Amino acid sequence: MRKVKTAFSSGVHILVAAAGPYLHTFDVYKGVHLSTWPSPHGAQFLSGRRENSEISNFDIAGTEIGTDEFHHPCKRQKILPAEGGSEKSSAEMVVERNAYKTSRALNPPIVKLAATRNGHHVVAVTSEDKCIRVFALSTSGILTQFSERCMPKRPCAIQMTTDDTIILCADKFGDVYALPLMGQTYETAARNEKANAEISLQAKDEVSELFIPSATSLTVHTKRNREALRQQQNMTKKKLQKNPMFFDHQLILGHVSLLTDIACASLEDPAGKLREYILSADRDEHIRISRGIPQAHVIEGYCLGHTQFVSRLCLLPYHPRLMVSGGGDEYLLLWDWPAGHIRQHIELRELVDMCRRSLMSSAQSTIEGQPSCGIVDGHTGPIAVSNICALALSGHEALFTFALSPEARIEYLETQVVEGDIIDTVVLPDHCSVICSLDLIHEPLSTSLELSGVNPSHRPCVVAKRFTSQSQRLQEDVTLQNQLVPAMEACVKQQPFVTQENKESLKELLYGLESLRKRASDAHAGRYLPEYHQAKGDNDFFACCRSPEIASTLTLQPITRYAGLIDAAIIFSDILVIPQAMGMTVEMLDGKGPHFPTPLKSPTDGQYQVLMARAVDVGRELSYVYEAITLTRKKLEGRVPLFGFCGAPWTLLCYMVEGGGTKLFKESKTWIYRYAEESKRLLRKISELCVEYLALQVKAGAQIVQVFDSWAAELSPSTFREFALPELRHISSHLPVRLRKMGVDLVPMVVFAKGAWYALDELCESGYQVVGLDWLQDPADAVRIADERVCLQGNMDPGVLYGGKEAITRHAKEMADGFFGERKGWIANLGHGVTPYVDPEKLKFFFEEIHRLTKDGESLA
Repeated sequence: MRKVKTAFSSGVHILVAAAGPYLHTFDVYKGVHLSTWPSPHGAQFLSGRRENSEISNFDIAGTEIGTDEFHHPCKRQKILPAEGGSEKSSAEMVVERNAYKTSRALNPPIVKLAATRNGHHVVAVTSEDKCIRVFALSTSGILTQFSERCMPKRPCAIQMTTDDTIILCADKFGDVYALPLMGQTYETAARNEKANAEISLQAKDEVSELFIPSATSLTVHTKRNREALRQQQNMTKKKLQKNPMFFDHQLILGHVSLLTDIACASLEDPAGKLREYILSADRDEHIRISRGIPQAHVIEGYCLGHTQFVSRLCLLPYHPRLMVSGGGDEYLLLWDWPAGHIRQHIELRELVDMCRRSLMSSAQSTIEGQPSCGIVDGHTGPIAVSNICALALSGHEALFTFALSPEARIEYLETQVVEGDIIDTVVLPDHCSVICSLDLIHEPLSTSLELSGVNPSHRPCVVAKRFTSQSQRLQEDVTLQNQLVPAMEACVKQQPFVTQENKESLKELLYGLESLRKRASDAHAGRYLPEYHQAKGDNDFFACCRSPEIASTLTLQPITRYAGLIDAAIIFSDILVIPQAMGMTVEMLDGKGPHFPTPLKSPTDGQYQVLMARAVDVGRELSYVYEAITLTRKKLEGRVPLFGFCGAPWTLLCYMVEGGGTKLFKESKTWIYRYAEESKRLLRKISELCVEYLALQVKAGAQIVQVFDSWAAELSPSTFREFALPELRHISSHLPVRLRKMGVDLVPMVVFAKGAWYALDELCESGYQVVGLDWLQDPADAVRIADERVCLQGNMDPGVLYGGKEAITRHAKEMADGFFGERKGWIANLGHGVTPYVDPEKLKFFFEEIHRLTKDGESLA
């Protein structure tokens, strides 16, 4: 069973299930099979719009195909190029080609199902012909096809609007169409006339009319899609539409990025008026909140919190403001979606590991030799929500169940192991029973290895569970398991669709979302660009920092120059704004760098006491930084995430007592070795200011924060543990606490302790999610020491950029081999900032090489 849906029609609870090309209907509580569409005894069909083919070979009145004397055969379509053609294969073509080889007259498999709330209609999507079919569902469970509408691109998700009148179709090219449920389909003569008129009109206007893409800058966010949108916007001619859609439709949203799921919701506004919303998710981690039709082009907000693709959106039926989302991440998110606020992270890694250990211990011989594949190798599968939330993960033969507490928090209940990977789930109308359809063709814990030694027909294809309030757990639903499940399995096994030829296409249909996972890479850029000096003008460095407009402009320059090559922006500012906020004078001298006219001399020089006694309001003193962050986030429009940052307490102390840069660190060493307690008090004060400063940056819009300990290499291992590491830990432990008190979502934290290669193991346990490395650390050794506790960032020597392309390629490959050799994600970066006099084109080449070397593992040892 590929998909299951329930419908309630005139007192009868009907279950609609898709198995390959067939739709079956069942009476849920009587356990009776009601009907199959198309009739297995009638002629098989192959439909869909292609060149020189008729649209429909169905009897719209509902008579079974093959039994109507007035039914006329249609011309078969050409679905695929001839075998041996030179066309490159997309995932979609793989599915089509394998299915086509299996049988040129076999119905396409049904991959999506939706039903109206009143149970009167069912909507199905068939794969290779990209066709949306609408069925009338009678009280006796008979399906009568009302219409078929073939879309230009494969539908990735379908959803009914809340009033059951419109089908929303999200496709692989990022467009969302609105199709009236009972919309008009033009007859053959009208189609020909309409097509000729459209082509004639398009040809007439082709030269003069600009191509206007359906996507806008409000809906496009990632670097790759922004570049695609830019190219579309620069097109000077309209493209002729090869296959016009001969039915009522409206293009309501364009995203460029492949869409993965869509949901509809309605909420009352402050005036008590019911407003409609459309929520759409894509492969670029974004969830957009759009207004309902006819204002769907208006983006109300975003739900941003995923770092991998989003594959599932699930609105909680009794809590209209709450939504669960999941995808390629190791967690689910519970949202207050109208506010774009994350209410809860639901971690899945531990649950998955426990499940895998249980399965491996009970099926050791079956899965021996298979690679380890935690949730990072799969993605969130079906989510069914009612009184309980039931979750399935691809590649895991288990159902994870959760309950929603009175405080609107999701609490884990238990894990139920089943006899196959769960393909789809549905909650029955009693809100307590769950039916799951299972994968018949793959080994346990795998989405790629075919089942060996077992006939798929001997495996269960459906399982029924029931939640009991007494036990607070799922148990076998005896009634359904004894009546409904046997009826469903009998239908599937009477009309098997799994053959040796179509197994590969079925795998793509069932688990194709995994190809959405992206690889981490890239770096940030800075003051080496020629446009930096143009934008800076006559302003001194700190004047640029204090101007939100200039700081924002300078932040965006690398993103613009290296569009599509770098994955994050870092706010233009400096680590020394904190000493300035503390009352110290800091200047940036040309040719010299930072300079403190009156550095700290000793704890008894008077300045130390004033500094320690002063109440510092970093919110007021550094307000220009937060304004720059907010402005930059607005300008970025989601293209890439924005880093905030601060200097680490040890590095800031060095500048404050040395008066600037130094090679000897005489004053710094004097302070920590002669005035150890006073130094620790100063370091702690700086740490507390860093916590508040970073928290306010996050509140202003920073999506990730980094702590730079540029002078960590000047400390011995024991001195680093005594003076520097405790303050780094203070920041990482107190920043989340402060963010929670402010009501602000947590963000990832990065620590970069330059030269502290000896402390990598301790840094991995210091509370940061990412550890940055300089070029003194061997990548392979770093991966071994980190042991997946953190994500690593780094670490090519920036001096390599002074060499030629050959040197850049060689060192980039060495770095990629070390970090990416086992295909573990890492953040590719330089081991420190870009040094003076670097050619920006060589940095661009470095970015391009990283993309080339990490693309699908190409060129990696």
